Amino acid sequence: MRALVAAITLSILLALAVVYLYPYTAPYSPSNPNWDGYSKATSICLRPVYTPWELNSSRVVFVIPLVNLPKVYVNGLRGMLARGGVVVVLSNSPTANHLLRELGANASITGLVIKDPLFNSLNEYFPIAAVSNYSPLNITASFITLDNATVINPGNATVVALTGLSSIAGGESGPFPVMVTARVGKGYVVLISSPGVFMNSLLGYRGNMMLLRELCNGSAAYLIPSLGGGVQLTLRIYVAYLRHYASQYPANYALSAAPMVLLSLMLFLKRRR
Repeated sequence: MRALVAAITLSILLALAVVYLYPYTAPYSPSNPNWDGYSKATSICLRPVYTPWELNSSRVVFVIPLVNLPKVYVNGLRGMLARGGVVVVLSNSPTANHLLRELGANASITGLVIKDPLFNSLNEYFPIAAVSNYSPLNITASFITLDNATVINPGNATVVALTGLSSIAGGESGPFPVMVTARVGKGYVVLISSPGVFMNSLLGYRGNMMLLRELCNGSAAYLIPSLGGGVQLTLRIYVAYLRHYASQYPANYALSAAPMVLLSLMLFLKRRR
């Protein structure tokens, strides 16, 4: 019986290890090497983070809010802004507006998709935007290629990038704001209405790579929990939390080797005696 329990436990641990180590290939994932992944951007300057505590040592963080972030992460982002950091929000969905409000940024995403039949890179859904050289963050990239970008309502934010006169959205003609910066506390919130701008397939277009490097300013955190759920992502977040809590004690990372599973096994074997 003990051998069976040990075999089952080993199988579970092995399965979890495979899930944990296998590349997370969801869109915008840092380990996704496909066209919609962020593996190239990660190799250049993005550093994946999974816990709010990792934000404490970050000056710049990239967020793609496919879901509403728990309060503990939002508070971490607020802390960054209070210290003079930069939060780069990439989204073409009004889902991001909840996070923008919580951060104190007045800008919002309208959800109106921009098409440009003339000034584009691949087709009308990949409009080219002109970038201002007078942004507060000293951005020097001149043009960027976007993917399914939507119109930004800038509020009191500074408009940094606009689509061309030939662009269309919601029955109206352009230009439309697609990148803005908002001063929040001592820092800045940068809103770009196209999370695809730094995908593997678009990073080599126009000034996309230059914009990425300038926003990173050396190195930037990439908040992975904002991408949503899934077994693999949940497991990675869980392990990151274990490592954080384990580091607070003398045993350090040795305690993070699946303690819950081992404890359950010990209790089970004790009852079988």
